Amino acid sequence: MRKLIFMPIVLITILIMGGCNQNSVKQIKADYVDIGFGQSLYDGYNKVENETVQSLVKAYNQLESVGQTNKEINYEKAITIIFVSNDQISGTLVIDDKGVFHTSDEVENYQIDSDNDIYEQAVEIYNDLKKQY
Repeated sequence: MRKLIFMPIVLITILIMGGCNQNSVKQIKADYVDIGFGQSLYDGYNKVENETVQSLVKAYNQLESVGQTNKEINYEKAITIIFVSNDQISGTLVIDDKGVFHTSDEVENYQIDSDNDIYEQAVEIYNDLKKQY
């Protein structure tokens, strides 16, 4: 009898602990990305290699915040990444050079974990796209 009571308690505890990781984002997929900086937005469809897109998707899916912040995003240095999958937006990210970011499924700003290099990747891709236009 004790085993029957103990097992559901363990299962519920594991599910609760697994669902409590609020530091990461909702996982997305993307076929291509559009990237903006300041007032400009460049379409990455057929202009950004799939390997590069998947690298950005991986970096996005691994976004870990070190917590909510009251810092404002510096829009003069912010990159906007729009992830598109099957011709629909699967996610967006706005991140500045200091690592302050928000995603399409969040209202608040967060501070990125210092191990993630998504900003640097996005700036590089943005500069490559800009040369193509």
